[in-house]
Amino acid sequence: MGRTVVLGGVGPTLGESLARGFARDGDSVALWARTNGFTEPLATDLRAETDGDALAVEVDVTDPDAVEAGAEAVREAFGPVDVYVHNTPVSGWAGPADDPEALATMLDTVGYGFALVVDELLSDLRGGGTVIHNTGDAVKWISRRMAEQLAPEGVHVVHAFIDGRIDDETIPDEVPESKRVDPDRIADEFRRLVEQDRDIWTFDVDFRLWGDDAFRTRR
Repeated sequence: MGRTVVLGGVGPTLGESLARGFARDGDSVALWARTNGFTEPLATDLRAETDGDALAVEVDVTDPDAVEAGAEAVREAFGPVDVYVHNTPVSGWAGPADDPEALATMLDTVGYGFALVVDELLSDLRGGGTVIHNTGDAVKWISRRMAEQLAPEGVHVVHAFIDGRIDDETIPDEVPESKRVDPDRIADEFRRLVEQDRDIWTFDVDFRLWGDDAFRTRR
């Protein structure tokens, strides 16, 4: 019997790769996004092309009512949630010269929204669930605090940082291969994190590129 996986923030790069990977494993995958324009056709494809199941749900992770309704839709369709991946990257805040609204949006989405969803799903995740927080260091302390407090309850919390450009057709040709990240390979690594034995849980992982300036990113 497959797992129930919720992907918070599904788009045409890493989100899609994660969805396809979990569905190929035979998991039931809930595709959360603010609108269903991309996720509904993807869910249809996954049901037709894989051994898994898929459901597209419109969810704004910063809206408590939407998160509660989204979680109930998943439970009704697939049962309790086993895995949650918070994959909602937004532009960061560059400093005082930048618009403070950019900081508010970033913290709201990758910080507050993450905590909101985990709080809603926690009753399902206790005793063997996995949470992956895909973001930079600005809110890393949130996932670290969760990892410390929830590990004794059997919840594996991972902070993941991807140092590179997720490769897709929008990246300019002049960006070299050494600075591009294959979303399918990242998705494979995320799925390995989910399958880790609890005796060797990873709590913090950086995915780095092989180029000479692989540690270039200021986080």
